[in-house]
Amino acid sequence: MKKFFTLIAAALLSSGAFAQSEWQNLVVNGDMEGEADPMWSSFWCHDWREGVTFDEASEQRYDDKGQFQGFAEIVVDPADPNNHCARVIVRSEAEADEAGNKVCPNNSTSLASWDCQFFIYANEEIPEGKELRMKLKVKAEKSGMFETQAHWKPGDYNYYQLFGNCNYGTEWTTIEVDATVDANHTQSANGKIFQSVAFNLSTMTDGNVIYFDDVKLEMREPKGPEDFDRWFNMLRHGTESADKVNNYTTFTGRDGATGKDIQARVVMDPVDGESALNVTAICYNAFEDKPQLDDEGNPVLDENGEPAIDHLKYHIFENGDTCKMQNGGYGIDDWQTQFFVTVPHKFIPNSQYRLVMWYRADHEADIDTQLHNMPGDYVHYEAIGALHCTPEWQQIVVEEAMRSQGKGCQTIAFNCNKNKDELVNYYFRFDEFSFNMAEVSDAERTLGKEDILLPVPEPGAESATATIDFTNCMNLLESTDFANILGDDHLKLPVKSATEDDEYSPKQQAAAGVFIDDEGYLVDDGAICITANEDSKDNKADYLIDNFGTESFAGKSIETKMLFTYNDWNYVFNTKLIPAADYEKIMSGVNSVSVAQPENVIYDLQGRRVKDAVKGLYIVNGKKVVK
Repeated sequence: MKKFFTLIAAALLSSGAFAQSEWQNLVVNGDMEGEADPMWSSFWCHDWREGVTFDEASEQRYDDKGQFQGFAEIVVDPADPNNHCARVIVRSEAEADEAGNKVCPNNSTSLASWDCQFFIYANEEIPEGKELRMKLKVKAEKSGMFETQAHWKPGDYNYYQLFGNCNYGTEWTTIEVDATVDANHTQSANGKIFQSVAFNLSTMTDGNVIYFDDVKLEMREPKGPEDFDRWFNMLRHGTESADKVNNYTTFTGRDGATGKDIQARVVMDPVDGESALNVTAICYNAFEDKPQLDDEGNPVLDENGEPAIDHLKYHIFENGDTCKMQNGGYGIDDWQTQFFVTVPHKFIPNSQYRLVMWYRADHEADIDTQLHNMPGDYVHYEAIGALHCTPEWQQIVVEEAMRSQGKGCQTIAFNCNKNKDELVNYYFRFDEFSFNMAEVSDAERTLGKEDILLPVPEPGAESATATIDFTNCMNLLESTDFANILGDDHLKLPVKSATEDDEYSPKQQAAAGVFIDDEGYLVDDGAICITANEDSKDNKADYLIDNFGTESFAGKSIETKMLFTYNDWNYVFNTKLIPAADYEKIMSGVNSVSVAQPENVIYDLQGRRVKDAVKGLYIVNGKKVVK
């Protein structure tokens, strides 16, 4: 057997149906082909146009800096005279300097990204809790990106983030993004509303001309509670999990002294003697002042002739090496020491999740939590709130919907350096980090990088056999219980099902064997039957592949998938059935293959075995026979 197993696994879950409202489009004239009067459009712009004639009812104007604030300009597409689109001319930083009305962020002299903006002005308010979807086409003279924000009305800022940043090129590109509206977007506590999506276009200093077309902004009620059979635990090995997620382990610790990310330590907890994950937070007095040196390494003297002290502080290791404080100053950031939990699943806004963990510290101390993409790749300042640790073990159970800012994240970060007066040992244990849904890619579902090969019997042959060695798979699963992994029903073909909408549904299984047609689709009967020997052992599984003597599969290669379950995880193998002769050549000396040649066995033309033949045309020993 080829050694091909690489563990890239994630969850498959079956979810019930739920009630869902229809999408409601909130824009007018999204294709830019409607009324000539721009008041029939939902698109607003803040740019530096001059000489615009204002409609009295339009609310267009120039602000006190001379910036035009009004309807976006609709023009003929330069590449297609039959198409119209919105055009925004983004000025350069040099043009802004020359004009003397440059828009700058606070405490900065650089050009603000919101110097020029394009807005989708929805035709009604967008309340908190709604699902929002935006789809549009964009192109420009130069490739770039724009930021998206939530505004009340165009220019009346609510929140700096909505759909994230969007990239575009010099040809029409379709952008489709979604978000869930939360309290930050609506600013409802201030009595404001959310009705506009702002694009900050001045993200490059040399200016640009950007075009927009076919814009949709759609809203609907969030989907209701998910119907699901069980939570799906993403932590296969609990507290002692060492699974790799990208370049990180499930549990990663950031050393407070060096700032390095390493696999979290598993120690024996001094309180109860059980295994626990440990991270040690650094403190102020672990660092010390160091004399300031000039370029030649000589001490620098202060105004009093005394050795000057470097404005940085250093940690001194036992071997004499030094390490600067992570943030380069006297203070220690709360995130100088961090603990990370990472799962092989990108969080989905509104997906229900549950985190069950125990935690304690040597003495009372506090922890903040954050959302990260991967460890250290910060996204949002709050994940599950703040924790107060005591010397006694405490349990926390969090059950809630993933916030919108968690979209695409895979990590919860614990900031362990809030208490900086003395060293603190934090201890963690995790029972589960589970979800009720998991929309993951094919690659994340797949355990084998290459195909499992199985033989298709030769024309006229009743069956073929193959032995698959799962030793490498067992090593990756860190298991020796082969019988438990395979069990009686490990043979599942969850894809290409003719009867299931979810092509990865794990419902299709059969201990006595499964049937697929000549395209790999799961069917009831009358096709190739794959059966596993329930007595398989020593990490090797024996398979019987039976095509009932039919010739319809002769010479074909058939792609399907095999699935089995272990520790509540579903693992998928790409599987290919190839002609037995080819299989025997490829697997010679590796797999045990035999092809049974039955004698005088009778089949009808549909490939079904016949015991008592009546008059008609049949297949006997691979040949058509009239009886």
